[in-house]
Amino acid sequence: MQITLKLLPPYRKPGETGEFPLELAEKALNLKELAQYLTREKPEILGFELVDRQGTLTAEFMVNGKPAPVNYIPTDGDVVTVIPYICGG
Repeated sequence: MQITLKLLPPYRKPGETGEFPLELAEKALNLKELAQYLTREKPEILGFELVDRQGTLTAEFMVNGKPAPVNYIPTDGDVVTVIPYICGG
């Protein structure tokens, strides 16, 4: 199965488009598991970890332009956009 991963800052490294085709194994991963996989197995494409040391997600996701819950399982051809949480006061 292939998806397209779109990384927004700070997840996208400076000077890169932040768009990556990803071939995923047969085992279906939900978005939280995908974030864990990327943080653990593909740190070279990330400018910032998607899962912190306590195991907490640092982002939310859109799939094909629509908000998606972390338990959503991407299907072939999906475009998964990683969006940072915004905080402030």
